[in-house]
Amino acid sequence: FNLTLALNSLLPASLWGPYKDIWQTVGNALWRRQPEAVHLLDMILKKHKPDFISLFRNPPKNVQQHEKVQKASTEGVAIQGQQGTRLLPEQLIKEAFILSDLFDIGELAAVELLLAGEHQQPHFPGLTRGLVAVLLYWDGKRCIANSLKALIQSRRGKTWTLELSPELVSMTTRFTEELMEQGLTYKVLTLVSQIDVNNEFEKLQRERGLGSEKHRKEVSDLIKECRQSLAESLFAWACQSPLGKDDTLLLIGHLEKVTVEANGSLDAVNLALLMALLYCFDISFIEQSTEERDDMIHQLPLLTERQYIATIHSRLQDSQLWKLPGLQATVRLAWALALRGISQLPDVTGKLIVGNLVMRKNV
Repeated sequence: FNLTLALNSLLPASLWGPYKDIWQTVGNALWRRQPEAVHLLDMILKKHKPDFISLFRNPPKNVQQHEKVQKASTEGVAIQGQQGTRLLPEQLIKEAFILSDLFDIGELAAVELLLAGEHQQPHFPGLTRGLVAVLLYWDGKRCIANSLKALIQSRRGKTWTLELSPELVSMTTRFTEELMEQGLTYKVLTLVSQIDVNNEFEKLQRERGLGSEKHRKEVSDLIKECRQSLAESLFAWACQSPLGKDDTLLLIGHLEKVTVEANGSLDAVNLALLMALLYCFDISFIEQSTEERDDMIHQLPLLTERQYIATIHSRLQDSQLWKLPGLQATVRLAWALALRGISQLPDVTGKLIVGNLVMRKNV
């Protein structure tokens, strides 16, 4: 069973349909290389930029909406993408309020999800519209997270190229730069910390929002994919263009609090974030030819951003123990290797920076 295939027929629930469209368009432009999709991607990114900037933020509950939905069994309510008003059964209204409370979303958005769930029920034998709506909600989030990751993977950068047209690469690089300027790192790390399968399942269980084992696995897989794609977005960013000082500090702050899984391993989400940090310290380019190396130096916050080295060094030398001392030791080792590499740079800058740190430590 493939959830993605089953969800292709769209009823435009604002928390699902448009996000499905975005993911489809991103895939057509970046992975399937459809030339006509480039213009469509440009339009859809401009239209949905607020969705990427707010990243997973839901439309809030609203007193006026609550009243409209409350009266929808007698007065009807306007549904996005449909003409006129529509009368709603009392049972659907009751379910909409439960869904609104469950996901903390606007009442009309909850109605739309339920109607979309009803429309999709033939693809999900044995599931109620409410259980399908839960899948659609998380599938919408998954589409945004996957779209973000793909857009960042297509950026112009130092580690790889997807061999896309210069026009397309410029578009996605410019778009994602704007997202980063609006605090993308903080938003991703906050979501990765907040979204927890067990907590989500507890909420769903209380409102009978979980069905069969199959439904539970589908919901769990969607939530896990959301977290993984968000973390891999930061990893892809750091691979292509290392994070600036403030964002690097945020990443260190997150990793300081990380714990291991029950089996003693680091989960895939935090492993991706660790690798993102290690890429921020990566200076392997110094072994490349002089011309390439000089280009890279000018793009590396570690060398170009004022106070980057002093600030990060101070944070990593802090005597406070991380939750995982082994993780702390790994990061400190990577940082020491970076400083060693910088001190080998042929110009005086690297030697001066590292020399100052050593002097400060010895004072």
